[in-house]
Amino acid sequence: MTDRLYLDDPWLLEFDAQLVREATLDGRPAAVLDRSAFYPEGGGQPADRGTLGGVAVLDVQDVAGEVLHVLAGPLPAGRAPLPGRVDGARRRDHVQQHHGQHLLSAAFEAARGARTVSFHLGEEVSTIDLDAPLDAAALREVEARANDLVFRDLPVTARPFAPAELERLPLRKAPEKGTRVVVVGDLGRGEIADASPCGGTHPRRTGEVGAIAILRAQKWGAGSRVEFLCGGRVIAALASAGERLAAAAQALRCAPAEVGTAAARAADDLAARRKEAEKLVAALAAIEAERLAAAAPGTAAVRAVVAPPGPGGAAAFVKAVASALAARGRIALLGAAEDGRAHLAFARPGGAGPHLGERVREAAARLGGKGGGAPEQAQGSGPDAGALEAALREAEASLER
Repeated sequence: MTDRLYLDDPWLLEFDAQLVREATLDGRPAAVLDRSAFYPEGGGQPADRGTLGGVAVLDVQDVAGEVLHVLAGPLPAGRAPLPGRVDGARRRDHVQQHHGQHLLSAAFEAARGARTVSFHLGEEVSTIDLDAPLDAAALREVEARANDLVFRDLPVTARPFAPAELERLPLRKAPEKGTRVVVVGDLGRGEIADASPCGGTHPRRTGEVGAIAILRAQKWGAGSRVEFLCGGRVIAALASAGERLAAAAQALRCAPAEVGTAAARAADDLAARRKEAEKLVAALAAIEAERLAAAAPGTAAVRAVVAPPGPGGAAAFVKAVASALAARGRIALLGAAEDGRAHLAFARPGGAGPHLGERVREAAARLGGKGGGAPEQAQGSGPDAGALEAALREAEASLER
């Protein structure tokens, strides 16, 4: 069995070890050592990275009790002992996120009685799944409680405990794999803020977590899934948010503190302009419908390819024109082309008549696309704009038949 050095010292990043045996995992070379500071993936925490004998360690897995170090290539011959080097930045990040989760889970249970069901340490954001729903007030309260534990810089003890010791600990959950427990607080005085069984890497004191930020919570079954950041990730997130806020302020031509008000004002202005644009499009559609109806006197269907008034509005415009023609008692078989794609809009007055949804489906298939709708009004589109005229002619012939 590999002596797992990370259990005793989370900041041990360099060590020497003897090769016990060589192996493979998923087609890659792997090594089993007599001792290792590399943490294998487990308990929601990803594996460490680094080098072994100068060869990159791509992954570390616990397979049937053995710690397999998955390598980028074969180990160099004749090197004994093998030097191991753990990626310190990755280890520090994982220590901060994992212990931050312990502090958050303790705070969730103490403040709201919400128990942690599972934990995932992601590359960018970590999550805790809880068995109870939470509102915004609960998130802020728990965040403050967890950060209070960080700022008090409490001692952290992570070691195996004897059965008699375990009975005296206020465990959040019963041990399932061994008797190693992570205790936050002063064991000597019995001032314990949290005690939870865990085989992961943890700091010597809570202050090493730096800070904890809850990002958001969403419904997860009958409970909640909470996204959070700790330590260096909080600083990076603040820097990124500051850059985005500065960019938004520059675009809105306001101070960063005024972005919310300026954005709301811009949204209101945009909504008003959109309504005005819709009125103009409706007026243009009515004019175009009058022109098309005059060009096709009688009661025959109006078949035409219309030109939209601007970019990005072909589908809406052709639909508006078709509706305007139907309101004038005419059957409309219209199309429009935009950016190489054809758009269809068929419409007729209500009551008995052909099923235009079926006609649009046939015409859209001719264009290499799809369509459908109600008997009185239907739409479709397809990528073959060159076949638009032919598709409309076929639709008209189908109506005549």
